[in-house]
Amino acid sequence: MGIIFWICAVCLVCIIASVIFYRPYLSVVFVLVSIPFEGKADFGYILIYPLEAILTISVLICIYKSIVGRYNYFGNTKLVYCCIPFVLCIMMSTVKSIELLLTVKEIVRWLELFLIYFLTINLINEEKKMRVVLSSMVLNATLVSIYGIISYYNGVGSASWGHRASSFFGNPNPLVGYVNLIIPVLIGMLMASVTLWVRIMLGAFVVISVIAWFLSLSISGWLSLILTMVLIFFLIKTKKKVLPFLVIFIVIFAITFLFSDIINDSLGRERLQPVRRSLEFRAKCYSMGFDIVKDDLVFGIGTGNYHSLIKRFSENATSVSLGIRNLVVASHLHSLYLQVFVEIGVIGLSAFVFWLVCVVRYLVSSLNTLENTRNYWLFVGLVGGAVVYLINNLADVLVVHGIHLQWGIILGLAVVLTQFRESKTCLKVT
Repeated sequence: MGIIFWICAVCLVCIIASVIFYRPYLSVVFVLVSIPFEGKADFGYILIYPLEAILTISVLICIYKSIVGRYNYFGNTKLVYCCIPFVLCIMMSTVKSIELLLTVKEIVRWLELFLIYFLTINLINEEKKMRVVLSSMVLNATLVSIYGIISYYNGVGSASWGHRASSFFGNPNPLVGYVNLIIPVLIGMLMASVTLWVRIMLGAFVVISVIAWFLSLSISGWLSLILTMVLIFFLIKTKKKVLPFLVIFIVIFAITFLFSDIINDSLGRERLQPVRRSLEFRAKCYSMGFDIVKDDLVFGIGTGNYHSLIKRFSENATSVSLGIRNLVVASHLHSLYLQVFVEIGVIGLSAFVFWLVCVVRYLVSSLNTLENTRNYWLFVGLVGGAVVYLINNLADVLVVHGIHLQWGIILGLAVVLTQFRESKTCLKVT
């Protein structure tokens, strides 16, 4: 049995490596497919981390082909330099490491984000490749949404999270964070499409994704997408074309809400008491985070040290109830920005915000340059996917579920679209 396993594992690795060697851009597709299964796969004989394995193979192949061949897979550095201060802050915080494995794990998560973004802007250099990546992203998200709907009606995970959709993630909050990224992209693709059958297919995918989004019953996820759609609506100039899709979105929401069991579940979550308890819980997370970092405000407690220190703090704290302490220890601070502040301090948070400001500024400025192009609505959808992730992380930490890699790919595709426009403009000028 062990020999058979090793033979199958080696064959699978060889197949993936061969495909990536001849079509390096497909490494982005492999990453997209692996995101819902983020984490380790325990086969009894060996632990496999799909995302890390695929990214390692991709980088090694790109380096090899850049050295041996005439390819340059690392020439595009758009927005890359903006993240260097944050990366340096992460690296410097490792001197405070308490548990090396946890520190390495957190660093790898951040490096994966920057790496997949870097690979996307360098490997996706043709519109045909972009269509392949977008198609893979949409199909993968649709399958995740379908399984999420099935998990809701079959009651999968109901013991831990109540009657809510969770899909492959095992948790409704990562599911809604994942679907939030896809819905704006789907709507952008729908508005940019010109073929009837493509519009029908994308419309069906939008319906499925919105149903899964609603069945997660995540208030923070709902608010994140709604705020993003309102923000994008005010940023774009051609608002009349958006109104029909907003109406469709509301109709889907209303039809899904008409199911009696969904009404009971959602009303149970929307009563004042559950909402107040949720807000109090998140407020105590902020209070606990500030208490942890108050002696290290400048440089933070160190990357990866949160789980160790929060446990020690909760054991000694007397002002927080035992139930809240256990919940916080078992989960996280419920805000990516708060967790960055706690682990890396004011300097790290400032570097992180600087990088995000550069990203948002670039995307918003590009909305005007792409206004009269064929890819304008696709770019609007990609911008919506990038923005909703930033808003969603105010109430969650989506880095730990691999969803940040989906965001890195969407951000990379948005940058690639602007560079397609720049290259065509340069050709016309010359």
